[in-house]
Amino acid sequence: MPRRASTITFALVLLMAVSAMAATTGKIAGRVTDASGTPLIGATVMIVGTSYGAMTDQNGEYFIINLQPGNYDVIGRMVGMGDQTMQGVSVLVDMTTRVDLTLNPVTVGSTVVTVTDQRGMIMMGQSANVSVVSRDEIKTMPVAGVADIVSQQAGTSTQGGTLRIRGGRSGEVAYIVDGVAQMDPQTNVYDASIPLSAVAETSIITGGFGAEYGNAQSGIINVVTREGGRSYSGSLSMNGNDFQSLGLASDWSWGYPGTWWAGSNFEGVQEFAGNKPAMFSEARLNAEASIGGPEPITQLLLPAMGLNVGGDIRLFGSIEWLQTGGGADGNYGSRNWNWNEQWAGNGKLTIRPTPRTKINLTTTFREQEAGFYSTTPQYGWAYNLFEQDYIDPNSGDTILGQSIAYALPTRFWTNLSYGINLTQTLSDASFLEFKVNQYNYEFAYKIRDPEGGWLGEDWTLEDWLAYTPTRVLDSNGYYRSGASRLAWLDSYSTTSTARVDLTSQVNQQHQLKFGIEGNYYDIYNYDIDTASGGNIYSSYYHHFPHQFAAYAQDKMEFRGMIVNAGVRFDYFDPNFDDYPADLTDPVNPDANPGDPDYIRNPVSVSAKYHLSPRVGFSHPITERDVLHFTYGHFFQVPQLSNLYDGSNFDLTGAFPIIGNPDLAPEETIAYEMGVKHQFDDITLLDVTGFYKDITGLTDMQKNFFSAVDSYDLFINADYGNVRGAEFSLMRRPSNFISFNTNYTYSIARGKSSSARQNYDYNWAGWVIPRRESPLNWDQRHAVNANFDFRIPRGEGPLWGANHWLEGFGATIQFSYGSGYPYTASAQGTADPEINGRRMPWTETTDLKVNKTWWIGATSVDLSVWVRNLFDRTNVARIIDTAWYDADQDGNGEPDHNPRGSYGTPDAYDARRQLRFGLEFEW
Repeated sequence: MPRRASTITFALVLLMAVSAMAATTGKIAGRVTDASGTPLIGATVMIVGTSYGAMTDQNGEYFIINLQPGNYDVIGRMVGMGDQTMQGVSVLVDMTTRVDLTLNPVTVGSTVVTVTDQRGMIMMGQSANVSVVSRDEIKTMPVAGVADIVSQQAGTSTQGGTLRIRGGRSGEVAYIVDGVAQMDPQTNVYDASIPLSAVAETSIITGGFGAEYGNAQSGIINVVTREGGRSYSGSLSMNGNDFQSLGLASDWSWGYPGTWWAGSNFEGVQEFAGNKPAMFSEARLNAEASIGGPEPITQLLLPAMGLNVGGDIRLFGSIEWLQTGGGADGNYGSRNWNWNEQWAGNGKLTIRPTPRTKINLTTTFREQEAGFYSTTPQYGWAYNLFEQDYIDPNSGDTILGQSIAYALPTRFWTNLSYGINLTQTLSDASFLEFKVNQYNYEFAYKIRDPEGGWLGEDWTLEDWLAYTPTRVLDSNGYYRSGASRLAWLDSYSTTSTARVDLTSQVNQQHQLKFGIEGNYYDIYNYDIDTASGGNIYSSYYHHFPHQFAAYAQDKMEFRGMIVNAGVRFDYFDPNFDDYPADLTDPVNPDANPGDPDYIRNPVSVSAKYHLSPRVGFSHPITERDVLHFTYGHFFQVPQLSNLYDGSNFDLTGAFPIIGNPDLAPEETIAYEMGVKHQFDDITLLDVTGFYKDITGLTDMQKNFFSAVDSYDLFINADYGNVRGAEFSLMRRPSNFISFNTNYTYSIARGKSSSARQNYDYNWAGWVIPRRESPLNWDQRHAVNANFDFRIPRGEGPLWGANHWLEGFGATIQFSYGSGYPYTASAQGTADPEINGRRMPWTETTDLKVNKTWWIGATSVDLSVWVRNLFDRTNVARIIDTAWYDADQDGNGEPDHNPRGSYGTPDAYDARRQLRFGLEFEW
């Protein structure tokens, strides 16, 4: 299909930007005094090795803005006074790091102070709940990606692998990489991949984010990638547990089913898996490489030839390869047809032609191919016997087993983002940022054809409508022939973006920030669902909506109060001109879908706009106690598939679902209040209470266009509310030990747990609920704890002249969650109690042990990671609630078997798994 979001389209939106963009810099500020506390006027404060610096004002105060996250050395100087250098000062995105300097008379000499984690236990300028995880912390954690990092923070949950923050629906979180949102607008879901070796810092905002952030209701995940340094550095790492591919075992599961690291207690797994291991080893291989430093041509080669181009140019790049399940050829993954192969990476070229100008050219990419697996039996596990021969007990005919690739789809992803970020320093107090970016996301699935190629590869819609699937079920309900009903999907979205931000530190108390932003979308979708009964459902759309936003905010920093106040204006135009004026009489019965006169009395859908005020306070009560409060309105456009999927009003199917381009944005009004108490220099307690009122959520409504014919339309009719409290206790490294633990109590209630719940209830013959009930992800209690023991280089016990335990580290990560709700079966009423029962609680403990050796500037790290250390059987989902509540063994009590009649192993989370890792870094 032609794609209009091309170079021409891209050029037309240079004055627009994406709706969710983030800051990528922080600030250092403080006061310079002499030994008696008298402020020093005109002292110079510089960032060592850079051109960043400032002079103190009449109060001895200074500020340095527009600093990339990282560690810096700060030096203070004044004529007649000795220098003071603060080494290892940490700068965080969106934060102010306070550095006060004391200069002594020159006769005393210079002083150097080594700062240990200068982030400070209490960030005074932080009014919202923000968790910041640095690169050094990420390296010690038992995590495989950004999602794992986020899941360990207070207020987050990952039911079924879907991230939710503070009780919100999926898709209410904005993922931002280097200041640019990277989500698929059709689903509002982050579906990219950044190698961990490329991550400089990850910050998670779970409430109260400022006016510069938009198109998100629950939280912001802000990832800043690394830049090249003054000298070359790099890393090479590998981890996994595909022991067969590594030549360490002849069986990929390394001894299944008896070995302790593989798990051994799933009864009947071999029966249901066709004698294939079903849930134990991941068969994972993962490799990463990264390198950063001066750009070699302009910084090394040309100067060696006597050609000096000037300026400072640095680069950083990383690449990652991941394979699970043995890949497409092996296909011996942890579940049937659940293999995966992926390449991902990023690159950043940083150009500083002058000390006041900085240009970043950035790109990220992912190419992924994977098998298909679904916990819904008809889409996944019911195909697990497809490759075995089958004799029909009635006819005696034999159906030869075929490759499961002829039954279940193969999935394909392509992500590509590229852009330019210009930062122009206008003065010591002001700078301008201009971002232009294009993000492409493609997703497709299709089924292999035994004759070669792909099923339906060259078919028209008429060919699909004439297609009759020949799926054969055996007496136990397993598919023995015939392709899955999920036959074809081809979709893409292109987001062309740009943004202008102006930041000005007017004085020591006020930092003003203004911006305009918007995005232009090119979205396309074509899918075929070959359901039973001869019903062929199709969906096709290709549309070009766009957004615009503007904001202004002021960060006011006083001695006794920090205030973050702002307002944001959002505008969204669905750009749709073929909407029926009367939804009870939408189409001309004598026309066909796609005909020019098919929609009766078509009208244009109006644009939507919203004004969102936001304010936050941080008030120091004592030197060790701070009160913080936020209030804000948060506006988000629903996932665009709910606007356009079925918006052509094709009513020929049995149960049509119609997209609604006239959907209004969803809104959350959120409050939060908390207190931080610092017990000592390394220990902090944060207690925060929150409340969220959510309105305008997407729901469905049945509309009749005749006495007996109807369709279901997406509408804004749902609502919910979330309230709770978070308790976080953190201890910074001291005497080799650090820990971070949090507890979240929350109640999430609403009328519906998904946009299509009303549709499903109508199908089941249930009454559409009018009262609130616990939402599917209502987890009342959650605990996360991370305990780290680590001996730095040059420390620990001495053995002769060597510290023989230096570089040893062990991290234990613990997670507990109370049971999620579910709706009991067989209640004998069309108006059942929704989510009135609870699944079992879950608990997982991960252990990562590593040892680092240093050879000059090079380090070698060997690690062992045990996931689910105690081999706990955690129920992840209930496949069939009727089966779960049934008394199969006749003892008078429900069996509570979550696997259903098909024995689907994915009802449980993975059992104990073992990974080995090796990393070289220089």
